[in-house]
Amino acid sequence: MSDVPPPVHRCGQAAIVGPPNAGKSTLLNRLVGEALSIVTPVPQTTRHRILGVLQRPAAQVALVDTPGFHLPRTEMNRLMIEALDAALETADAFLLLIAATGRRTPEERFGPPVSQLVERLRRVGKPTILALTKVDLVKPKERLLPLIEYAARKLDPLAVVPISPLTGDGVDRLVDTLVPLLPAGPPLWAPDDLTDRPLRFLAAERIREAATLETRQEVPHGVAVVVERWDEGERATAIAAALVVDRAAHKRILVGRAGTMIRDIGIRARASLAELLGRPVRLDLFVQVEEGWTRNPARVRELTGE
Repeated sequence: MSDVPPPVHRCGQAAIVGPPNAGKSTLLNRLVGEALSIVTPVPQTTRHRILGVLQRPAAQVALVDTPGFHLPRTEMNRLMIEALDAALETADAFLLLIAATGRRTPEERFGPPVSQLVERLRRVGKPTILALTKVDLVKPKERLLPLIEYAARKLDPLAVVPISPLTGDGVDRLVDTLVPLLPAGPPLWAPDDLTDRPLRFLAAERIREAATLETRQEVPHGVAVVVERWDEGERATAIAAALVVDRAAHKRILVGRAGTMIRDIGIRARASLAELLGRPVRLDLFVQVEEGWTRNPARVRELTGE
């Protein structure tokens, strides 16, 4: 009979924070093994607080993907910062992600808006791990040393962990560093739980991802997706959704010449939804103009589900 006590079970929340395009959504998806958070090359794609549950034998980690921190200029931006602040208040620890790529100096990399985000983290006062991301693109690796030294001195995090959310390099070490920071406690989630978001929300996000990837910088920040109909048939799920834009010019872009753009968005979204639901999907998309919705606080909350 062994006298070794069982490991302490830990359960808590960790907020994944950082500037736009630091790899936050890619990291969440990597850790939970499911594409919960949409990923595009367009900055500020993440609008919401997305929670994903990482299951370990002796730990449950509720990872919260947050919008990229930026200085708010619109109602949509303000809503995104609200979602970030809410995640900071409920988290037990922070994962601060900063991309290690590019030619910026450490001083430039940790200047505004990152410096303002760091101040927010300090005010809340939770343990912080700094993850330098996209290190698979940094060659030679010695280029990371000045950044690690500067970050350790300037931010004073509990640890600096180089990772690649895309390839998975360093991710296990990041989790091993994070788990001891969480409070001891029983599991709060069922073993097969992945997120607190309903399927309709995830489906709307997959459609928005498809629209963003097809149109790139032309209209993404002025688009919301509303699932109007959801019917579970014997052989397929039938979904009808509106792409809501705030100006007529955006509708013309989304529809495209002779309907080619909305067709391409539909093809991409249908494949993504079939992967999400694990069954065939019949998808009907249409574009609706609602001028000025992105400037109306109540409508922004209604259309974005926050």
